[in-house]
Amino acid sequence: MITMNELELTKNYLSKILDKPTYDKWIHPLDYIGTKNSILFVGTQDNKKSTWIKNNLLDKINQHTRKEFNLTLKLVSLSDDDEHDSSSDNNSNSLNGNSLYPFEDKKLSFNTNLQEKYTFENFVQLDQNRMAYSFAFSVADFPGKSYNPLYIYSDVGLGKTHLLYAIGNRIVQTNKNLRVIYCTTSELMHEYVEYNRLNKRPQFINKYTSVDVLLIDDIQYITKWGGTSEQFYYIFNKLIQSEKQIVICSDKHPDNIPDLEHRIKTRFEWGGIVDIIHYDLEGRLSILKNKLSERKHMIQNDFTFPDDVLYFMASTIKDNVRKLEGALNRLIGFANLKFADTKGEKITLEFAKESLKPIISVGKKEITIERIREYVAQKYNIKVEELISKSNKREIAVPRQIAMFISKKLTKTPLNEIGNEFGGKHHSTVLHSINKVENQIKDDPEFLKEIDTILKFFEE
Repeated sequence: MITMNELELTKNYLSKILDKPTYDKWIHPLDYIGTKNSILFVGTQDNKKSTWIKNNLLDKINQHTRKEFNLTLKLVSLSDDDEHDSSSDNNSNSLNGNSLYPFEDKKLSFNTNLQEKYTFENFVQLDQNRMAYSFAFSVADFPGKSYNPLYIYSDVGLGKTHLLYAIGNRIVQTNKNLRVIYCTTSELMHEYVEYNRLNKRPQFINKYTSVDVLLIDDIQYITKWGGTSEQFYYIFNKLIQSEKQIVICSDKHPDNIPDLEHRIKTRFEWGGIVDIIHYDLEGRLSILKNKLSERKHMIQNDFTFPDDVLYFMASTIKDNVRKLEGALNRLIGFANLKFADTKGEKITLEFAKESLKPIISVGKKEITIERIREYVAQKYNIKVEELISKSNKREIAVPRQIAMFISKKLTKTPLNEIGNEFGGKHHSTVLHSINKVENQIKDDPEFLKEIDTILKFFEE
């Protein structure tokens, strides 16, 4: 059975022999329609594109498709103001009676608009997003049967759009016969306005009510254009009644979207509403390490990222994973330039701070016991909760003593308050810890170097 793979494989072939601007402009937007009688029907939204491809590339494309798949490619115009396909011969327009398209259901396939790099496999599961991940995975495995609609909300840059793409990509991989489309609410609004301008409103409704899975991002903007809200409400009901899956993302809970109609809000509450909350330091470090692993192919000459650099980034960029990812990309780029002629270099904290100045503030920041606890816990691979616990295990007691010493040295906090910050320790215990660290510094050069490394981190 012939599938969309032939078009995708042909696109892949063309991407290798054409320059990127040519491929992106003329080839990438092509849509798969179907096959019949050894003809591969491909749609184009722009009649000019169809003409240009016919005049410049069609012979080369058909050499490939005939050789590889025994198919001849025919271009079909999907433009609203075209009644016939300018690049197909007359017979191809009547393969199925008088229909332009050779399929009984007369439904056109369209771009899913999915970004394939976003999957469940490369989504970092943490306590803050585990519920959203679970709901999303269930929807991907049982579209229309589990949580419908599924409503995911969070602040910007916490991964909800990643989950939206992951749902679509998994469904496309496991259910190739299902129609999936992703769009933002703004794209939906603009598309509706354009269809309406051309008096093609029924085509707009037909497109979105014929999908099996509709993924909509940034739904909070739906209230800006009244006409679109009405169309969305109709499409929403039609799909739900047909047990088609809808997944919605927003930066707000439905109750907090201004001017959202009660009937729409009620529909959102039918399936499942789940949120992603802000990640803690440990979570941000996990995400950063995962992103770094994904980008190993970008790193030239085997330079490495020490833990204090990763900690600096994760502790400075607290509210946006996208910004954290952008900072990592910038640092890798600068390091590729810096270490182009050497191998095995370490990225220093000073280099990281200098490279990331335009992205994050690296100016003088208040040194707090909370920051000291977080850094020491991360450095010695324990949790902050363990650091302030009553445990006297050596692997916990020594980092605790170091953290108390650093707190006394870098802050003006009295001993009794330092004790309170470490689980209610008595001031005499704090003093004993400080003295113990000071004595070890005098006798152990390696330990002195270890303490200097920690102190250096807090030098802004």
